[in-house]
Amino acid sequence: MSDNARYIVIDRLAAGELVGDRSYQSTDFPNGLSLALLLTEKARNFPQNKKISFIDIKRGFFFLSKKSASDDILVIDLQEAPLFNKRSDSEALLLFQKVIRFAIKRWEKMSFTWAERVLPNSTKGILFPFTHSAQVPFRITFELAPDQRRREKRAKGEELLLYKCGNEEGGGASEEAGVTNFKKAIEALPEAYLLALTPEKPSSLSNGGTTSLGVTRLDSGQDFPQIGEASFEEWVPLLTSAQRDFINEDVTVPHRIEGPAGTGKTLSLVLKCIATLRRANERTDSHSSLFIAHSDATKRNIAGLFQPELDKGIISTDGVMAMQTVKITTLQAYCAEVLNTKIAESEFLDRDAFESKQTQLLYTLEALDDAIREYLPTNRTFMTPEFIHFIENEDRWVVAEMLQHEISVKIKGRADEDEAKYRKLPRLTYGLPVTNDGDKVFAFLAFKGYRKRLENAGQFDTDDIVLSALGQLNTPIWRRRRSREAFDSIYIDETHLFNVNELSVFHKLTRSETNFPIVYSADISQSLGDRGWDGETFDAAMGATNSEKHSRAATTLSSIFRCSPEIVSLAFSVTSSGATLFTNFQDPVAAASSAFTFEEEKKCKTPRYWLVGTDEQLLKKAFSLADELCTEIGCGKSDIAIVSFSDQLFSEAEKYAKSINKPFEVIKHRGDFDVVKIAKQRGRYILTTADYVGGLEFSAVVLIGVDRDRLPPRPSDIHGESLNFLSYASHQRLYVAITRARYRVEVMGLKTRGESSLLGAAIENKLINMITE
Repeated sequence: MSDNARYIVIDRLAAGELVGDRSYQSTDFPNGLSLALLLTEKARNFPQNKKISFIDIKRGFFFLSKKSASDDILVIDLQEAPLFNKRSDSEALLLFQKVIRFAIKRWEKMSFTWAERVLPNSTKGILFPFTHSAQVPFRITFELAPDQRRREKRAKGEELLLYKCGNEEGGGASEEAGVTNFKKAIEALPEAYLLALTPEKPSSLSNGGTTSLGVTRLDSGQDFPQIGEASFEEWVPLLTSAQRDFINEDVTVPHRIEGPAGTGKTLSLVLKCIATLRRANERTDSHSSLFIAHSDATKRNIAGLFQPELDKGIISTDGVMAMQTVKITTLQAYCAEVLNTKIAESEFLDRDAFESKQTQLLYTLEALDDAIREYLPTNRTFMTPEFIHFIENEDRWVVAEMLQHEISVKIKGRADEDEAKYRKLPRLTYGLPVTNDGDKVFAFLAFKGYRKRLENAGQFDTDDIVLSALGQLNTPIWRRRRSREAFDSIYIDETHLFNVNELSVFHKLTRSETNFPIVYSADISQSLGDRGWDGETFDAAMGATNSEKHSRAATTLSSIFRCSPEIVSLAFSVTSSGATLFTNFQDPVAAASSAFTFEEEKKCKTPRYWLVGTDEQLLKKAFSLADELCTEIGCGKSDIAIVSFSDQLFSEAEKYAKSINKPFEVIKHRGDFDVVKIAKQRGRYILTTADYVGGLEFSAVVLIGVDRDRLPPRPSDIHGESLNFLSYASHQRLYVAITRARYRVEVMGLKTRGESSLLGAAIENKLINMITE
């Protein structure tokens, strides 16, 4: 800060308001940004607040209660501790929030975390604000009894002084804190309170202050509304500036909304669709929207978010009740409609996209075994020794999974099932290790065996349905009908889970052939394997051309509402430790921050990593922890999910729960919120696997089977290619599972196996506490 402000004073009541109001937790909110600009002296305005007065007098900034004077105060000496100098807005706000949280914990005699401590036999407090970055050594030092001789008799409350910050350790307990600015702050405090407590006398910023955004305050223990519980008007006050701008902007070009798990991408997408339809309603214009979900389970969740609007009759799903309509469906279901041919239920591999891909894996495994038996002996001469060694020695399921990936992304997605085209394509960086034409011929022969199995069973996979529909959309008939039957705007949730084939359909469904009003959400770290997704690839898939680059739009969300700061830090550690493996990996958590209030943070603790003796002990402890978490957090059983990283362990967990009469529901479809609703109604825990937990959120998760050889799985004869693929997939699964939790994460594995390598960085940086039983 400049010389204009030498110190900041915050009293206890004002501190409570600043940490309790969600709008001050992130620069994504106008209030948070205004506070950050004030701290960095880019502006001198502070939002109007009913409970806090901001007073700028005698070269000091005072944040004081309007209700009554407080004896507990915190003074930040900006000359001795230039805390906000050369800091970004978000960093300045983070530091300020960490500092006043430390003060509140001291005043309320609460326990500190490992990053907050009081030096033994001293009056010094230490705070390490950057708990998940390379800046861990940066520390902030407090004097807990400043100017002790002089203030011992005069001070009625507990006065704290922040007098030092930096990377040096300092003088320890014997270090003397400078109190010059502390004395000036104390001397000016009565005058500041006189201004703060006198409504008739506005503060010095009364003519230049900004009007605060009306943000709905969530009371202690209250979470964001659940699906279908809140209307559009009730959601809007809870949004960040980035979300609000995204929702209010007209849809004219491809627009991507991206960010890590828990930032509200799906909610923002739904609200944008509703806002677009509402504006059309106000103009009395007809407007037809298409909303694509990845699976049937997530489709039902999204339909629940639309329900309050449908109930009001502002929009409809059939075009009968209103001129503004929304069609909510999955891509597979919509493409089946486009074909104008009734596809029987038995002809789908599965209606659910995720389950369909699981069945594809089984067929791929069978085709792989046949190809090895029939074609490997005759083709061996033309193949590379490395590829031969890979398919002969690697675990069959691993090879099958990588072959399935190759078929979906390259053979079908980029080569149109044409062997000549496939040979010309470069190999995926972290995919099937096909190097020369001989390797690719063998992979293509295996693909033909897979396709033959689909034909024999009379079934179609998602790619078959999508590619067939794409053919129908390329006909003169559709081009003539397009302006009448296509959509005015399209919204796609979880775009990262679609392959190239699937994404190719969307720009054919817009009413215009030149403008593509398509809005889609993406979190690349949740996509499995090397699909090569990046901003340019998404834009191209949505119909944007090189000449349109200037008109494409993107919104990045950074405030994470679902997860606690401790969980954000752990997720950051997992994603960043895996990012070095992948050239196309974009880590969305690195620039993210938690938007938790202080009351919410009270429910949080540093994640724990339990290592026990046997799987039986692990399951017993997992259910015991679930009971403890319910009590500590004050939530229902349905708000605790026990997530397995091993199919065998998942099966054993079901048997164990039945044997001890534990009430539970099982999730076997990705994002199946209907099961969560049933569990909530019946007071039951949730059992699921890492593959199905995506798209859901809980107060806490217990992750079981997280240890060496199970995450990532380690076949008996490791090959470098499969190790990289498995590592990528494992990082993704662990990231998704961790970010399902709001307050607590408990991780469990076996002592005999040892800790998972995926958590090595988190253990080293003390982002997860090790407990051995």
